Amino acid sequence: MFLRRALAACAGLALALTPASAVLAADLPAPTGTAPVTGPASTTGQPTLTGVRTGRHDLYDRTVFDFTGGTPEYRVEYGVLEHQGMGGRIPLNGAATLLVVFSGAAPPAITLTTVYNPELPTLRQIKSGGYFEGYASFGLGVRDRLGFRVFTLHGPDRVVVDVAHPPTQPFGANPARSAGTAPDALVSGVRSGVHPGYDRLVFDMVGGQRPAVDVRYSGSGSAIRVTFTGQGSPTTAPHASFSGPAQYTFRHLALKNLRFTVVGAGIMTADVGTAARHGFRLMVLDNPTRVVVDVAY
Repeated sequence: MFLRRALAACAGLALALTPASAVLAADLPAPTGTAPVTGPASTTGQPTLTGVRTGRHDLYDRTVFDFTGGTPEYRVEYGVLEHQGMGGRIPLNGAATLLVVFSGAAPPAITLTTVYNPELPTLRQIKSGGYFEGYASFGLGVRDRLGFRVFTLHGPDRVVVDVAHPPTQPFGANPARSAGTAPDALVSGVRSGVHPGYDRLVFDMVGGQRPAVDVRYSGSGSAIRVTFTGQGSPTTAPHASFSGPAQYTFRHLALKNLRFTVVGAGIMTADVGTAARHGFRLMVLDNPTRVVVDVAY
């Protein structure tokens, strides 16, 4: 009888949980996207910002903007925080700033001069750019330009911004491999960037499947060879190709140049010239698919 009552009580508690609280209770995977994110308002009125909260999860840091009267339209992207209506850059602790702008909002019910210093694995500081004519802005000072996601929850109303923790993979000189099932190895673009302690090389891939990737130093020098392999049939596929130039020049501390070579039978290499043999790491990310090679300096 006692066990039956206990199970009934647990069932009642589970039913009392709203979908929003259920989402918050469960940890999500680390976000990987770095492109701007926009979202519509949930109301035709003017929501009021009532609070800012932060928290640490296993794979990401979370910032929650609490509202009443629904959630406003938002845009979140890496950029520069400026004073609303006046201009002028607002500095934040951290190597990058994630800019959060709400539009169609009522004057906030909180003090916008408050500076938040959570000093979490990624999230270091939060400042407001102020409020002007329905626009309220905030800057999230983060330790690096890492993946983020944005979503809204209701009951109560809030906008949630998650920023991934820094990668934990060590840098090394040993070959690194990632298995894949993509029939084609198609690179649609190449991007690079400077991060604290390393340069990042990103290969944007066509399609939602991962190609097989092998990364290793070429001989005893500092050049790195990235090999892409498709898994399709030799007659109808695989194909290996790249969009854009066959050669790139970088002016970073570690990355110097890159040259593509299509080997055939679905195999393509990218030879990457680096300044010194300081180690690298490989990551393959999804949604969209991209191959990331970080080179230490």
